Amino acid sequence: MNKFINRDKELAQLESQYGGTSGSFVVLYGRRRLGKTCLLRHFAADKPHCYFMADRAAECDLRRSLAKAMALALREPTLETAEYASWYDLFAAFDRFRPSDQRFVLIFDEYQYLCQVQSAFSSFLQKWWDEHWCRSNIVLILCGSVTSMMYKETLAASSPLYGRASAQLLLRPIGFRHISKFLPHKTGAQLLEFFALTGGVPRYLHLASPYRSFKEALAALVLHPDGILHNEARQLLQEEIQTPNQCWSILNAIGSGANRISEIAGRTGQPANKLTRYLDLLKDLHLVRRETPVLEKNPAKSKKGIYIVSDPFFRMWFGAIYPYMSFFEFAETEPAYSRIEPLINNLIAECYEEVCRQWIRERALYFNATRVGRQWASAYEIDVAAVNTKFELTVVGECKWSENKIGISIFQELEEKVLSYNLPLAVDSRYVLFSKSGFTADLEELASINKNIFLVSGLEK
Repeated sequence: MNKFINRDKELAQLESQYGGTSGSFVVLYGRRRLGKTCLLRHFAADKPHCYFMADRAAECDLRRSLAKAMALALREPTLETAEYASWYDLFAAFDRFRPSDQRFVLIFDEYQYLCQVQSAFSSFLQKWWDEHWCRSNIVLILCGSVTSMMYKETLAASSPLYGRASAQLLLRPIGFRHISKFLPHKTGAQLLEFFALTGGVPRYLHLASPYRSFKEALAALVLHPDGILHNEARQLLQEEIQTPNQCWSILNAIGSGANRISEIAGRTGQPANKLTRYLDLLKDLHLVRRETPVLEKNPAKSKKGIYIVSDPFFRMWFGAIYPYMSFFEFAETEPAYSRIEPLINNLIAECYEEVCRQWIRERALYFNATRVGRQWASAYEIDVAAVNTKFELTVVGECKWSENKIGISIFQELEEKVLSYNLPLAVDSRYVLFSKSGFTADLEELASINKNIFLVSGLEK
């Protein structure tokens, strides 16, 4: 299996830094399971490099481990046998043995552990970078999974390393259109179901790939008490966030239908003005996002904003599985699945809508779209909507995750929404209909005549 699917952009950025002539400083970060370590190992495999993965050991043990990694990389055993009183002493020894006429990659993986063990480590590194490495033939890469801490230690204005990075890469999940390369024998509908479970996280896709169906993968990996992903949500929060219990309560509230900040406050029992900090942490991890209607001209200040669990795996966990955990703890998978199946189907349909919106985003230039999302008010909702710079609708779309074909009545209802609510329509607007099961003959005939109607069924292409 190709572990570097849809990582061409990141590899190109790393290669660009390697191609420089002076010191390059790269920050690579993002939540766990996205393949950061595999990406770095792949990048460095054919280059002179030293790879060091930090852990929670004592500071002196971390120095010894780094010295050993440097000794192996440079084939210089004396680096390993010496004792170093400070990080500066180790860096100096490394520089003495490192070939100065050759580009060299130095990788600190799980960088956040170094900062947890020694709170001044970023200051030490900043001093050595400014005095030695910034003008040398080195590519320094700091990689970490605790997104908030990585940002604080490397990119924030308060960090000693602020302004030093020549490149910063935030690794994200794989897009839907690429997952067929992980799951080559699945149909289009199956790919969407697996995407609703894995969210495009490479580790999850790898675990799900042997299973024939979505239901089998869900039962074995998540629902069964011994499933590899059964405790994934809690473990990820505990690893990534210093306040996991508060964030867990917020995710549970949003997943069960509390979308506005006042509703989340009521469900969690926390004052609304204290939720912002936790919501920001969850947004940094791309687990939660704030949505506003696409026609809102100032989304940041809009009072119509709602919060959504954006990660598909977490959305399925909190929206369907967690409320029935007691059943699964006693391995009563089948009875419990019958209860959550309607919830699961609704969540897959929601995921389908998001993939449809992504399909439009990937063709934004063609559809003259500067912003893509949903449009809603108290009396109506449009699944897929895009606007131009004048805040006129260039795309009005409907999504149907159903075993039935979409007929002409769906198009007529969509057109009626636009007319009835006097929505601003661009002169080049299109009606885009997405269907899992295809379209009726009369709608296909109408679309062949009316070039402003687009019918889409194969999102994986």
